[in-house]
Amino acid sequence: MKCAKCGAEVPQGSRFCASCGLEVTSPDGATVTLATAEAEQDPLLLQLRTDLAKDYEVEKELGRGGMAVVYQATEIELRRKVALKVLPPGTGGGTMAERFKREARMAAALDHANIIPIYRVGQAAGTYFFAMKFVEGRAVDAIIESQGALPVPVILAILRGSVSALAFAHERNIIHRDIKGANILIDRDGRVLVSDFGIARAAEEKTLTASGSVIGTPHFMSPEQCSGSKVGPQSDQYSMGILTFQMLTGSVPFDADTLMAVLQHHFFTPVPDIRAVREEVPDGLIEFVNRALAKDATGRWGSTREMLRAVEAVQFSDAERVEAEEMLRELAQGTPVPKVRTGSLPPLADTRTLAAAALSAAPTVAAGPIARKPAKRSRAPLVAAAAVLVVGAGAAAGWYFTMGPGAARQQAQDSTAAGPSVAPSLPVVSAPAAPVLGDSAARESTALPMPSPVSAEGLGTIRLSGLPAGATVRLDGQAVQGTTLRRGPGRYRLEVTAEGYAPFSRRVTVRAGEVQQVTVRMEPRATAQAPPTVPGPGAQTPPTREAAAPQPAPAEPSGGTATLRLRTVPPTAQILLNGRAAGVGSIFDYEVRAGSVRIRVSAPGYVTWDTSFTVEAGAEVRLGTKTLRSTEGGP
Repeated sequence: MKCAKCGAEVPQGSRFCASCGLEVTSPDGATVTLATAEAEQDPLLLQLRTDLAKDYEVEKELGRGGMAVVYQATEIELRRKVALKVLPPGTGGGTMAERFKREARMAAALDHANIIPIYRVGQAAGTYFFAMKFVEGRAVDAIIESQGALPVPVILAILRGSVSALAFAHERNIIHRDIKGANILIDRDGRVLVSDFGIARAAEEKTLTASGSVIGTPHFMSPEQCSGSKVGPQSDQYSMGILTFQMLTGSVPFDADTLMAVLQHHFFTPVPDIRAVREEVPDGLIEFVNRALAKDATGRWGSTREMLRAVEAVQFSDAERVEAEEMLRELAQGTPVPKVRTGSLPPLADTRTLAAAALSAAPTVAAGPIARKPAKRSRAPLVAAAAVLVVGAGAAAGWYFTMGPGAARQQAQDSTAAGPSVAPSLPVVSAPAAPVLGDSAARESTALPMPSPVSAEGLGTIRLSGLPAGATVRLDGQAVQGTTLRRGPGRYRLEVTAEGYAPFSRRVTVRAGEVQQVTVRMEPRATAQAPPTVPGPGAQTPPTREAAAPQPAPAEPSGGTATLRLRTVPPTAQILLNGRAAGVGSIFDYEVRAGSVRIRVSAPGYVTWDTSFTVEAGAEVRLGTKTLRSTEGGP
């Protein structure tokens, strides 16, 4: 039959005209319809339908980014659905095209159950493409967006599959470089599949060679990736740690209104305390996140195979595995599962203070010539500071921006203006120039500072314990969060306030490489009591009752200190140590004086637990989880 528009011969059984790309409404009919509105607006779609007509029926666009476009298609020979990733004309010439093909072939060699397979790499009329498995399901980021925080068994199932895929790829010298929820898919059978191996690496190699460009998604990028340094398996480990935090809490750990602030959080901000918003997370999973998010790559795992062993060490029973697989199937089909209740993460510390503290501890490095013209500061939103390449259903996604020499020193001075004074010999680092935004003024106004990561040896640690629920912690007047704070050497003023307690304040000296343990002891405020009632004339005076005998004071300490750990059920229970408030729901490495210790745990509607024991100096007492009995006879 012939195409009614262009007159070209249409092979029997084809859905599209090979000459003009119009869709045939009926393969047995003699006419073709007008092109859809989508096809009319997408010349590349029409071109692909023409160029690939012998092998694929290209149906519709699934997603696109600055590097690639992904289309849904059907492979004619095998009648199977595929996803076609295409390098648009104009970006596929020369070295870039060769790297695209080489990396696609490398990715195609990754034969692993948790990696989306690539079927073919090819070129048609100057357009480079590769065909990969079409996954019917949902990406993890879409699941989190609709579901919020995920159940622990679901998280462990996703981690086991995705980390296993990463370990397999890393052992073959392939680094993903853009691990995030959008690139981890769950199919309708509940299988975990990692997508987009290779293409991000190919594009990054090209742009780094040409102009020092970086590719990735800022919220998931490792500190070394943010600075434009060479990345290895540990960079993917960090990104996986960010995703794990997001699955546990429903939010990424480091968020801000500007790209500059997000990047600085990756360099300087401690990982927020997950248990501050979600209590029931296993200790092994907390340790996994904290190690994955180490600022220094050497603080993570030497190999991703070791990271996989850390995941597999977290308790995951057969019953939990079956439950997780069922929930993954439901989530992949858009069926909600019971939501996990979490609290809200407190605001992050001011990045200007964090940068100033860390830069003051950083060594001075040799600097090249600095441009004299200072860069203008910009308050442009995050989306205006870099070009986002959001791609759905297995497409390449990420943020792309270039690294150029520019006005790093002026930016560093501006960013620390409100913080402590910094020595003149600041490290000189390259600032990323913004992507093309339409005019040179806009590009200049969005230049951002890119501080170098400070080595772990240059910082000290303040570790807090005994914080009551809802406490606000400040260092030198700046609000901070978490119980482990990393700072440059110096003397800081620590202040803690909480409703119902007298304020706590003390000076803390931080030394490089040392941990300062601070136990916060906050006295409950005395509640106001009503004035005594004076009996009127003729009123009977109630009989007086002898005052209750005072409780015996704990035995005097024998010298030295010990630490205690305790968790409670319910998590709202108040914990008193020797009559002082120690925390709500849990205490972790709470410091007490050696000797007699009295613990009292109470909560409305539950039977109070009260016990005493003796601890020796240097002891680490692990009391586990104490479950209070309900006053109604339940557990």
